[in-house]
Amino acid sequence: MKLKEVKIGDELYSQAREIRKDVLFQDIEDVDFYMNDPWENKSVHAIVEHEGKAVGVGRLTFDEDGNGVISQVAILPEFRKLNIGATIVEHLVKLSVFNSSEKVYMSATESSIGFFEKCGFNAIGAKFSSPKTGIVHVSMVLVL
Repeated sequence: MKLKEVKIGDELYSQAREIRKDVLFQDIEDVDFYMNDPWENKSVHAIVEHEGKAVGVGRLTFDEDGNGVISQVAILPEFRKLNIGATIVEHLVKLSVFNSSEKVYMSATESSIGFFEKCGFNAIGAKFSSPKTGIVHVSMVLVL
């Protein structure tokens, strides 16, 4: 397995979009509207590739203060529990360090809070329903 950064239009980027659709946006109408948010084109897209196929993905954007914002981390179900998510998050955090970010933010689904806590993130604020999906999330931060 190999971690790569991909560009919009690459075949692996297209595969990663499908993972995001299938894992994060199941049963959501007009999913392309939500996936093509204002951050999509200015984000770093990291994937883990296995035998020429994307099996996990994550996205990093820098906010107006230069802090990292990790979003849309998704792993194919059959590849979970193999540290792929941790590999992607670690890479995106390192990119934030290289960018001189002071913090990395993210919004975790309720079921993934424990995973992101293991990655060093801390919950901030109350749980909320995502305006995109209705799924319960909590904002999290990693101070660098």
